[in-house]
Amino acid sequence: MNYKKIIPYKLRRALSMATIAGATLMPASCSKVEKEEPTRDVVIEFDETNLNEQLNKEKLQELANDKSIKNIYLTPIKHWDGWADNGIIALRKGLLQPTMEISPKMRGQGDFDFKLGAASKVPTDSLWFVKNGWTINKKYQNQK
Repeated sequence: MNYKKIIPYKLRRALSMATIAGATLMPASCSKVEKEEPTRDVVIEFDETNLNEQLNKEKLQELANDKSIKNIYLTPIKHWDGWADNGIIALRKGLLQPTMEISPKMRGQGDFDFKLGAASKVPTDSLWFVKNGWTINKKYQNQK
């Protein structure tokens, strides 16, 4: 089918000009998209010495307020095998739980190698650790 016979010349020309005019206006009407800061993850390592200093709430709050930070991983290092069930309860309720409540950016990462059998005496606390991203005595779990 020949469209030249169906659509009159003046209408074809008007449509072409409207298309060109619309195309030239398009870039001017789009607003400039601002670049967002890249998100990054931060790892805070801590051990059983100076916990309050290593997990300083003011410093963690500053990190949580930083819009360029996506996640803050709290990672235990060294050995925790001196911690029995009462210590596990105190660590959770006295320090880690309030720290995790600072921001939804807070996450647990890594392994607590508590005294063998101690974590099983406080299952609610053990489940809390696992729910928040940590593992407990991982090095002993796959041994036969």
